Amino acid sequence: MSLGNALLGLLNYKPMTGYDLKKILDHPMGFFWVAQMSQIYRELNKMEGKGLVKSEIIPQEKRPDRKVYQLTKEGKETFLNWLNKFPDQLSQTSRSQFLVRIFFSSRIKLKELTFEIRRYKKEKEEQSRYLNKVEQWIKDYSRERKFKDDVFYWNLIVKKAYRDITSGIEWADECLQLIEQKKRKKRGN
Repeated sequence: MSLGNALLGLLNYKPMTGYDLKKILDHPMGFFWVAQMSQIYRELNKMEGKGLVKSEIIPQEKRPDRKVYQLTKEGKETFLNWLNKFPDQLSQTSRSQFLVRIFFSSRIKLKELTFEIRRYKKEKEEQSRYLNKVEQWIKDYSRERKFKDDVFYWNLIVKKAYRDITSGIEWADECLQLIEQKKRKKRGN
């Protein structure tokens, strides 16, 4: 997925500034899509050049002018075409530096591996707390009539994220137990 498609999707809801888009990408979408402000503006400029979005400068008193972007007809068509073409492979393969290190961990002390797995578990627990905030954001938006249908789909994403997090925590707990068993066996020899 390109950042452009995500931005088109967000602009499909309503016209927004680059800052507005960044806020939504950070929260609530931050657990599955991340972008820097510079990337957002670069993408918006490209899309404006292609006629997918148009912008309007809105003057403000005692504050910098706002540049508000909105979808064009071509932008909406491009977004809907992309949305209707799901990829052949739905689960992403990844390059996990963490898992590669575990793969080669016979070369480090079990104490160090235990530390890193606990750190991983703590990250997952922090992600779970973040998702609690996302759920509250969704509840807040569910009160707005125009988002009633969207809320259902947003909740599907949150459910997937919770499952991934829960699975990660369970895996970490199991690994920590196995490492403890290995340590006991070493002491017993």
